[in-house]
Amino acid sequence: MLTGGGEPHTWNKKIYLVDYLIEDSKIEKTQVSVKVQDSNGQIRDVLQQQPGKVLAIRFKKIIKTEERTSESGEVYEHYEFEKLRDAQGNPTLVDAEYYSYTGSKILIDQALNDFSKEDLPSPTVVQQFQGKNGQTFFKFT
Repeated sequence: MLTGGGEPHTWNKKIYLVDYLIEDSKIEKTQVSVKVQDSNGQIRDVLQQQPGKVLAIRFKKIIKTEERTSESGEVYEHYEFEKLRDAQGNPTLVDAEYYSYTGSKILIDQALNDFSKEDLPSPTVVQQFQGKNGQTFFKFT
């Protein structure tokens, strides 16, 4: 049996984003007013529950980044990923993949507007920030 694993204290939140999907949330609902025509032909405002959006990401944890030089002289980044572990807790040769879901409007907006599926796979950092009112939020950087 293989499981994810690793040392959480050695991970700096740099990920290799493999895929993402924006879909309707199964949990979060918002109430919106919509115009509908009743049986008499009158247009009325009716409150309806609509699902919020959720961002699902598939990623690998980057545990080490090295700059290397290709035979043509180009410098590129090489990534070492966290590995799956066997039943005894030993790392295997297989990269561990993770899935995460968030309703973060900032991350969803970034996924919609700042990158596309054609950009994938791609390294990125999920960074935590603190807003003016003390609330924390996350962004791809």
